[in-house]
Order: sequence, then structure tokens, then C-alpha cells
Amino acid sequence: MVFCGCNTSGVDISKVSGTVTFEGQPVSEGVVCFMSDSGFGATAVLSEDGSYQLGSQHGQGIPNGTYKVTVMPVTEDVAESEARSYKAPKRSDIPTRYQDFATSQLEFAVGAGTQVFDIQMTP
Repeated sequence: MVFCGCNTSGVDISKVSGTVTFEGQPVSEGVVCFMSDSGFGATAVLSEDGSYQLGSQHGQGIPNGTYKVTVMPVTEDVAESEARSYKAPKRSDIPTRYQDFATSQLEFAVGAGTQVFDIQMTP
């Protein structure tokens, strides 16, 4: 018998998905980042329609708990020299306050079962 929300290691996990919008319009480029107080993190790349679905080493889901959330712009590799390179953000309409856990004010409690967390950003 299989129970939804549990895995064999005893960690309760739940599927997490949602949609990210800015001023009511889907955000088609970016990454949603969830980080728990215990340091567990999971990310998902936004689809063209603004939707996301988190996955982790636990499969299609994340451990239950409270998570701070950010929405980050997509980065691209930019060669600074032949010896080193860094990631630079592409131009993004994601407000900077949503790009930092300390200022995003986004926090979600992941509980048992399938969870949907829509993120509606404003300027």
C-alpha cells in the first residue's frame, strides 16, 4: 500500500506547484526558489505560462514544512575572460524585492497532499 505524501525514508513530502504573475500577467522566464529554515532548498524553472512544479531528491515534491520563497531572473553565462566566467542576470521584469529571501515576504507552509502556491507579484 502506498500513501501519498510519504516516502520510504520517513520524510513526509508533498507535490508543490503554482503560477507566478506580475501585475496579473504570467512571468514566463525565471526560477522559483523555496528554502526551509533547516536549509533544504528546491527550485523550479517557470514555464511559458508562468507555471512551476517543484522537484527534489525526493522526486516530484518537497518535505513538508515552512519555506521562504524568492523568484529569480534567469541567468546566462557571460565569459569575462578565458580564465574565468560568471553568471549574469538577463534583463528581467521581476522586482528586486522578490529576488531576496529577506525582502520577498513570501512564505508558504507545505502540508500533506498536493499544494498550490500562486505568487502574484506587484511593483
